[in-house]
Amino acid sequence: MQLLSPGGEAVRLARRLDARGLVLAALLAGLASGCAALRPVTTSAAEYSAYRTTRVSPTLEGRIVAAARYLARYPDGAFVTEVRGFYTMAEPLYFEEHRATAEGLHVYLAALPRGPHAAEARQRLERLAEKGPRAEGGFDRAVMDTNARLARLAGERGAAREQITTSLRMWLDPDAFARPLSEAKAELVVPWSLSLPRPRCTWNDEAPGGEMRCEKLFELPYEVRRGEGTEERQATVEVVVVEDARGRPRRVTIGGPDLFVRLEETFSGRAIEPGDPSGRAAGVSRATALVRREFFARISDDPSCRKRSRAPKILELACGGVRATVEAALDSTDDDHIVITPMSSD
Repeated sequence: MQLLSPGGEAVRLARRLDARGLVLAALLAGLASGCAALRPVTTSAAEYSAYRTTRVSPTLEGRIVAAARYLARYPDGAFVTEVRGFYTMAEPLYFEEHRATAEGLHVYLAALPRGPHAAEARQRLERLAEKGPRAEGGFDRAVMDTNARLARLAGERGAAREQITTSLRMWLDPDAFARPLSEAKAELVVPWSLSLPRPRCTWNDEAPGGEMRCEKLFELPYEVRRGEGTEERQATVEVVVVEDARGRPRRVTIGGPDLFVRLEETFSGRAIEPGDPSGRAAGVSRATALVRREFFARISDDPSCRKRSRAPKILELACGGVRATVEAALDSTDDDHIVITPMSSD
């Protein structure tokens, strides 16, 4: 599944709609920009975190689902006018994209079970079921149930993948290392310090000058295809931030056992067996492609950013004040890592 920016997803939808849809999608692309400034508003950390997801989720679907959840949870919230405006325009486009097929209707219902078009989606599914399996364009109940299950599985894999990607994007920012974490912008402080799971921190006196090590552990369940059935999987992701004595982040590590294989499974949906060299290679390739894409988008794509790397590093990018490396585990006892540091710490 290809990850698109919210604006790019809106344009893709627009190409499949009429002229009126083009106008709406153009407006949607403007609202969907994750670069828009967030105005200072006094509110709870939980509400701000829910609102932030409606702005920075890497897919249009993710932002629409987040908007629906925000409106249900905070009907009188500080950002309700803005979120409702986005949702009112985005949801009809999303339904139009999925209304033509039973699989698409199931995807819509899985994302927005109480959405404005949920009743119509169920009615259309019933009409398709009445046509019978042999009718032209018809779907029997078993086919539709299978489609619904596949949509649910894809959603779970997407959620796991989004958490890994979000952790990467949070720290690919030179400003994140420029000041103590307590003084960082809200877009970093809220998801790192206040959102669950909370970081666990310990002080290390043995490091020169002392340092604080804080870690978050994410356990991200999903399922993959295996033969004729599915198999449960879990991506265990540990995000570790090391701060100096002044509280400035000096090193961020995103790692976990077979992390790159787990990442590839969330994209492909197929099980990769332990010890499968081709599956392992696909995972390493996927991780390097993800880091390269995000680094080029958020820091720079200048050719000078590409550095020569040696094992266990398989990718190293450094410029614009940030260094990012991809380090593959050398054996089964080690973890895969993505490491982000300020170049000033070299």
